[in-house]
Amino acid sequence: MEKDQQFGDELKYSDRPIVRPGEDVLGRAPFALALARAIDGMVLASDGFVIAINGSWGLGKTSVVELTLRFLAHLEMERASNTTLLGDESPYPKNMTELEELASSFDKVRDKITAYDELNLNVTAAQRNHQLGLFRSWLRDEDEANKADQYWRLYRKIEGHRRTIQVRFSPWVIAGRAELASVLFSELARALGDRLGSDVKDAFASIISRLAELAPVAGAGLDLVTPYGAGKLFSAGVSWSSKVAASSIRGPTLDQLRDTLKRRLRDLKDQRILVIIDDLDRLMPSEAVEMVSLVKSLGDLPNVIYLLSYDENNLARLIKEGIKLDGREFLSKIVQYSVDLPIIGKDKMGELFEADLISIAGSLTDEQSQRLSAAWYFVIRHYLRTPRDVRLYANSIAMAWSAESDHVDIVDLLLIEALRLHERNLHDWVRDNLEELTQ
Repeated sequence: MEKDQQFGDELKYSDRPIVRPGEDVLGRAPFALALARAIDGMVLASDGFVIAINGSWGLGKTSVVELTLRFLAHLEMERASNTTLLGDESPYPKNMTELEELASSFDKVRDKITAYDELNLNVTAAQRNHQLGLFRSWLRDEDEANKADQYWRLYRKIEGHRRTIQVRFSPWVIAGRAELASVLFSELARALGDRLGSDVKDAFASIISRLAELAPVAGAGLDLVTPYGAGKLFSAGVSWSSKVAASSIRGPTLDQLRDTLKRRLRDLKDQRILVIIDDLDRLMPSEAVEMVSLVKSLGDLPNVIYLLSYDENNLARLIKEGIKLDGREFLSKIVQYSVDLPIIGKDKMGELFEADLISIAGSLTDEQSQRLSAAWYFVIRHYLRTPRDVRLYANSIAMAWSAESDHVDIVDLLLIEALRLHERNLHDWVRDNLEELTQ
């Protein structure tokens, strides 16, 4: 109960992914940490690399991704704390446990400090010292304020020295095929800024500019970057303005620009780019094919790692619908390392359910606990197969309990809601025949 409360009540029954190890009832944090360590120490990234996290819907892939990215940042901070990179005498934490303790304090004001920093992009030393005062006013606890401030200062110090630069890409907010390639390159260029040097920045800018010239031709940008559909440039119904036609025959080709980018990226020393693409299997078939094809064509960019997450069964089906090819075989030619989410034991699912139930209804009496054990074993557990199932069920219980807690027994309510959500016909029959059943 106390562990849950430190992160705020709003997260208890939410279907939002967890982002902190303290929220990890299912024991996924060790898996995410191992994946983060593998990415952090990867020696195969010089020729590009594609990693996939595979798991069914509702099993918590996004939570694992979020934990992995958090651990990656903490590995950078741990390394910085044990080197001369920081360049001062500050008593920075030396290991992941200490970092997580500081992070738990900073998490309580993370959103506020992010908003504050966005308003003060050019922060002076005096303003940075003022930050501690902000932490004190927000947290109203000297010890927590100092921990949050220490974490924030260390985080700021590693920003310009990261080994792994994280770039999130959301293909489902992009409408067209040409725009898909353009936006991916733009997002990479925007996230990298000046951190990788002007040569890399200029190489990205050249490709973006070239794609922008070709964008008026439906799908041209993607067709030229990927190995599919180049002939569609000349398909019926396509009309080029003289300006577009002229620009298409001047200057280097996209292949030449891509080779230039590869040379620039290969020159990077001790740095790599991690592109995170979550929920690939939630796209439409054509969109899924386009995104996977784009990863295929850019999967060999030096020092670029892709971290994908999807349900392989669903994504393979989408690919087959989109291009009539075996989806699994298609993915096997793109993904170099695929890892399945750890199996969730029934005891872990029960712990997740119990944590939510206690936070909703408080402690149960001995008699209620005995009845709940029977209800769980014979009924409830059979409907809660994924963490998402538990959260949706908890939401339903929380709403019903808040309205009827003075008039209903909690165990009865659990059974009624289980029937309402999963056995609607039986639920309705019980409701319609309640008078006869209770005589």
